[in-house]
Amino acid sequence: MRSKKISELPAYKRSQSLLDASDRITKNLEEMARTIAMEAGKPIKYSRKEVKRAAFTTKSSGEEAKRIHGETVPFDVEPRGERRFAYYTRVPIGPVFSITPFNDPLNLVAHKVGPAIAAGNSIVNKPTTLTPLSSLKLEEIFRETDLPEYSYQNIIAGGESEVTKFFLNSDTMKKVTFTGGTEAAEKMVRNAGPRKYSIELGSNSPVIVFDDGDCRGSVDSIVDAAFESQGQNCIHAQRLIVHKSHIKEFTDAIVKSTEKLKVGNPLDESTDIGPMISEGEAKRVETWVDDARS
Repeated sequence: MRSKKISELPAYKRSQSLLDASDRITKNLEEMARTIAMEAGKPIKYSRKEVKRAAFTTKSSGEEAKRIHGETVPFDVEPRGERRFAYYTRVPIGPVFSITPFNDPLNLVAHKVGPAIAAGNSIVNKPTTLTPLSSLKLEEIFRETDLPEYSYQNIIAGGESEVTKFFLNSDTMKKVTFTGGTEAAEKMVRNAGPRKYSIELGSNSPVIVFDDGDCRGSVDSIVDAAFESQGQNCIHAQRLIVHKSHIKEFTDAIVKSTEKLKVGNPLDESTDIGPMISEGEAKRVETWVDDARS
């Protein structure tokens, strides 16, 4: 019989459920990869990598569920504390509300769900309206585990509705975790008020090539890091800072490697670059390219 509350579930049971979910993700790799490719436009070969990463993320959370420890603190640093010590333990914070983006629609949800469950917390997920299906697929997998009902069977698949606002402002939600843009995060924090947050925003990730660097050996990795997921990743290579002794060689090699990339149907095994997530995003990238040229 299932426990009614995940906070009452012992660590070994939380761990086993997460490990079971990880195994199920692996067994459903192809189906989940196709879902990512079709809803996010991510080429199938990269979608498979994301599913494998999501399985690893979930497995790691299952392993960590058994390693959530407190600490003992000796008091004998002064005479009156002789033969005394204090200790603390960690307890679940309570229900978590998570908001996830489109660029890694499965693994970034796993990054929220896995740790929440490992620590004994239920979680509500609000995926972007652009890619809700991967989150729903993950929910189906967790539904098949022995976790208490509604541990992660709470998906808000619509837009910025009154339901979303309710969860952001509800005292029931003890923590909000968000991955997305800076503007949206600032608006969310202003409206949701004081509570615990974990917020992951964008970056301006540089690649630095020094004068003694392996120029030729790094080019393909850099191009891959720049163009995977059509460059729609918060940690993809966005700036190249190259030592002047390598400029000509490096630029020629980057151009040559980039020209080999194939743009096409994300379900095609040979496709390197699929479509942008929306027409608006494609136009935004065009303005960046025009700015760079000018």
